[in-house]
Amino acid sequence: MVPESSDSGKEMKRISLKGVAIGSITDILSTNLVLFPVLIYVLASAGVNANATTAPITTVLKESTFWFISSPILGGLCSMLGGYVAARISKHDELLNGGLSSILCVGSGVYALVSGSAAGHLWLHLVYLPLSVALGTFGGLLRARQNPQRGLNAPGG
Repeated sequence: MVPESSDSGKEMKRISLKGVAIGSITDILSTNLVLFPVLIYVLASAGVNANATTAPITTVLKESTFWFISSPILGGLCSMLGGYVAARISKHDELLNGGLSSILCVGSGVYALVSGSAAGHLWLHLVYLPLSVALGTFGGLLRARQNPQRGLNAPGG
């Protein structure tokens, strides 16, 4: 058993696993919920048949300026929401927990890079990895600023 005075024990107490998990899920689910209608709009406006294979759908999305602009903006807003939710649930160390809420986004981004599915927009995926963490942290900052009685990362609730 690790004594409570150890550094790793103190660090783990700063991390709210429940807050990070729920914030991560909020980020992913809200991104998909928000982007689904945009996806339908882009495909419908391009005249893609409902029975089309994935090749035409992928081509339409890669060529759509509206998709290219709206998906990172809406995804970024959802990353901030996930960070906010993680920070609110954790009730302490809002910046840390908000930033950690992007773990699923970063994981899926790394997977896309490793598997080769990010080949078309490699530079974009490389930019999104740190940006996702920064936006989650910003969501945590927004939550921390709602409670002016405490410092930004003061321990306790």
